[in-house]
Amino acid sequence: MIVGIPRERFVDERRVGLAPAGVRSLVELGATVYVEDAAGAAAGWSNDEYEQAGGTIAHSPEEVFGRADLLIKMLTPDLAESEMMREDQVILSFLQLPLARREMFQNLVDRGMTAVALENIENENGHPVRRAMSEIAGPIAVHVAADYLSADRGGRGVLIGGVPGVPPASVGIIGAGVVGTAAAETALNLGASVILVDHRIAPLRYALYHFGKRLQTSVLNETNVEKLCRFVDVLITAVLVEDYPTPHVVTREHVKMMKPRSVIVDVAIDQGGTVETSRPTTLSSPTYVEENIIHYCVPNMAAKVPRTATRAFMNQVLPFARRIVRGGIKHALLEHPYLITGLNLYEGHVTREAVGKAFGVEWVEASGVVR
Repeated sequence: MIVGIPRERFVDERRVGLAPAGVRSLVELGATVYVEDAAGAAAGWSNDEYEQAGGTIAHSPEEVFGRADLLIKMLTPDLAESEMMREDQVILSFLQLPLARREMFQNLVDRGMTAVALENIENENGHPVRRAMSEIAGPIAVHVAADYLSADRGGRGVLIGGVPGVPPASVGIIGAGVVGTAAAETALNLGASVILVDHRIAPLRYALYHFGKRLQTSVLNETNVEKLCRFVDVLITAVLVEDYPTPHVVTREHVKMMKPRSVIVDVAIDQGGTVETSRPTTLSSPTYVEENIIHYCVPNMAAKVPRTATRAFMNQVLPFARRIVRGGIKHALLEHPYLITGLNLYEGHVTREAVGKAFGVEWVEASGVVR
């Protein structure tokens, strides 16, 4: 089997599908692995390191996309990449197909692609691949907010952990999922005063059990969002609705209530954002000021630490890739305990309801076509 590792082309994206260690693992199974020129450079891995691991350097994206039986990518293909794909390929990637451009989706269907959306893969403990990136995004959100609170960054001039005689910054976190709890842990460890908000009691109860009474919790409703916005120095929003754009839990009117030059970090911006005033930014130009509030809305926050993020991604994805290399995609989908939960397309057939609804096409249960 031929495996392709393209260079990611999303603006400021520094992660890569596999580190050299992952390439070595697949080569040892008998795969031929093509790695696009400089694919790992931004994460600190040279072409030489990939070649030493047994990979072959491809000097154009057309070569990677044209040769590969299995493509492993960090992010969803763009339109140009989808046009380079050939028939009957398999792709493992964060796809977010319900939010994709119709032309890109149609290219995958027309080529009879089999597409596994890594964000949808689910086991008894949740979504393992998405969790790996969320565990990185949560701490980054806090460190970014701490930085932009400083006066030289335009912020309120508040030290997140405070000092003796001076209280710490107040950090509000909306969403008690993996991102939110990881952010809460980091903020608490830095000494901040933290309140975690969610409409579900169970994750709030778990967070209190885990962190103790130093964490405050609150139920998500209009009154509590207003109180939160008036009080906090930092607002981190991490609400996720799988397969669909996130709702605007924080409106422009809520933003106007916040203290001048406080900080919003909208972690859900890759799915539309939780804050009405949010719009996507980039790592090279990460913030803007609206309603006198600093907004940080980078959709690929984990790319700030691409070496760590790539390794965390690879830890989750490599077992799937190894299973596919050993026995092919059908065998992997049938034999792996939960790989099929991420299947969005199988040989061009839509196998996820949300994808079918998004594009107005028929869909079938995965079990109906994978057999």
